[in-house]
Amino acid sequence: MPVNGELRHRIERALARFSPSWEGRDAARRAIALKMLILCELAGGRLRVVDALGINDNTLDNYRHGKTEPRHSTLNMMAELADVPIEYLGNDWSVEEGIIHFAPPEIPPAGFSEPSPLWNLADRVFIPAYEDETTGQLSFEPHDATWAAIPQGFWAKLLVDPGNMRVLFAKGDSMSPTIVDGAPIFVDISDRKLEDGRVYLFDVGEELIVRRVQRLPHGSLELLPDNLERYRPQHAPKDSLADLKVVGRVCAASRIL
Repeated sequence: MPVNGELRHRIERALARFSPSWEGRDAARRAIALKMLILCELAGGRLRVVDALGINDNTLDNYRHGKTEPRHSTLNMMAELADVPIEYLGNDWSVEEGIIHFAPPEIPPAGFSEPSPLWNLADRVFIPAYEDETTGQLSFEPHDATWAAIPQGFWAKLLVDPGNMRVLFAKGDSMSPTIVDGAPIFVDISDRKLEDGRVYLFDVGEELIVRRVQRLPHGSLELLPDNLERYRPQHAPKDSLADLKVVGRVCAASRIL
């Protein structure tokens, strides 16, 4: 997306102002801060955004500084206000010489073999990949495992220990357009601390489901499908959170083209 004239200058000025505060923050927080910064300018600037979203200046600045993360619903509203397709929110954004790039995440194709976990072959690491073809649901049992061969450079981008990573394959469209049917899902099983706006894999007994977390007042949670047109959110009261089985955080998902 090319940006010219005053809009380009506004984005460049905003980058010069806010990007120094991103140093030291994790990759996910920096990526969201960049998206909020760009969306703010594409939407017409700070005043229009705070008025349309009903937030104050400090809240918007905290998003752009990377101090806090907006809720998924806030990002969606920003994208709509800026006339940016919502599905682009799952891409990697960058700005270079007056062009905004929306690049699909660089998820390598999975190759399959039968080595032991973390066996390096050239520049690749092998990790377990699970799928239960008989029920059509995601499975996390060792007897269902094959092995996915992933380039080592991929881990540096995700900042995840390969020993804690598992690959599963999405079933259905509940998380569409973020995660499409059949897409490989990369799950960090060491990260079970539920953070607002992030996506996690949950064990609900008969199946595993992927949902986005939204924290509510008084400590309760909403487990949100991204496809809200066809699926309903699931409410998790505060007093039942101890029984919520979190398998891990979804770090990335690849589109099947």
